[in-house]
Amino acid sequence: MQHAGDVSLRSLGPSARAVVRELLVAGPLPRAELARRLHLSPASLTKTTRPLLESGVILQADAPQTEARGRPGTPLGVNAERHQFIGLKVTSDELFGVRTDALGQVRQTGHRTMSGNDVESAVDSIVDLVNELASHRPIQAVGVGLAGLMHRFDDTVRHNAFLGWNDVPLAAMLRRRIGAPTVISGDVRALAAGVQWSGPGRGLDHFAVVTVGVGIGLGAVLEGRILTGAAGNAGLIGHLRISDSGPLCQLGHRGCASSFLTTSAITRGIGVPLGIADLDLTAACALAAQGNDVARRVFDDAGRALGVLIAEVVNMYGVPTVVLAGDGLGMLEHADPAMNESLAGHLNHWATPPKVEVFSSDFDEWARGAAVVACQWLLVDPPRNSPSNAG
Repeated sequence: MQHAGDVSLRSLGPSARAVVRELLVAGPLPRAELARRLHLSPASLTKTTRPLLESGVILQADAPQTEARGRPGTPLGVNAERHQFIGLKVTSDELFGVRTDALGQVRQTGHRTMSGNDVESAVDSIVDLVNELASHRPIQAVGVGLAGLMHRFDDTVRHNAFLGWNDVPLAAMLRRRIGAPTVISGDVRALAAGVQWSGPGRGLDHFAVVTVGVGIGLGAVLEGRILTGAAGNAGLIGHLRISDSGPLCQLGHRGCASSFLTTSAITRGIGVPLGIADLDLTAACALAAQGNDVARRVFDDAGRALGVLIAEVVNMYGVPTVVLAGDGLGMLEHADPAMNESLAGHLNHWATPPKVEVFSSDFDEWARGAAVVACQWLLVDPPRNSPSNAG
């Protein structure tokens, strides 16, 4: 899926990949600043960047008007459009895909409804969507984001409860069918990568993404790197204990975050006592807006639980910014006051109150994050150039 003559990021040496990675994260930089950041001498930087310029991987950007002319001040930037990636978000019954450039800017989107959640059917749907997205432009890699306990750059789906998959070698299955390097990532971690690369986390070395909706997740970025943990399971906050007297979650935990904060917990907590079957979040919010006591109480409980989660994330990691995302953000209209009160009450005395940003993120945004993971993979830990990985 790559044209002859195109330079794949995975073919670059470590120093060249470091240059591209720094320019993608920081934006165009003068040579002197780029050398300082990478701890390279001017001569070493010139040696590294010359072939990148000649091949068109990077280019000379326009210098700011206030900057002195001359070679040391001429900014270098990545030719982002030249490097294309596909990102996929897999839910229990749907598939969302995007084609992006190296900066994570979306160039094309696609969607499929899966006929079943067995592996073979899902792979068929993924291949069909990838072929559609790659039909007009060559791609360098594919990233797939879905729930589970995957490592930062994984090849296997591990412990996905929504699909019932575990130890599924999805990357290898897709590589054989689509002919492009493929990497698997936890969906929340992929979303955090997109937030870091070209979202509200761009330029920040420390922040966290907390997602609410069908599930609850955490993606943390510390010192510019996404936290993964030794076994890939960092960020498991969904069953953090909030109260000893709360409701039961689906796993039987009393008073955990999931028992208060997931969409199903909210709609069940309102719908059951009111005798309303199949209540969705929109209808639940409408009831709260009308002043329904049950709905307002459930949203207050959800807000308090979210405040505890944010406070604990800040207490543990010291991040100055927390980004809220996910398909359950509609709850904030009614849960925000309780969330702020709870956050203030549970924050450590010495902790700095965080900036809380709300980031509207549909499933295309989650897919975009998976494309960013694919780009980061090629720049950090690229696959070996073997026949099975050939692009």
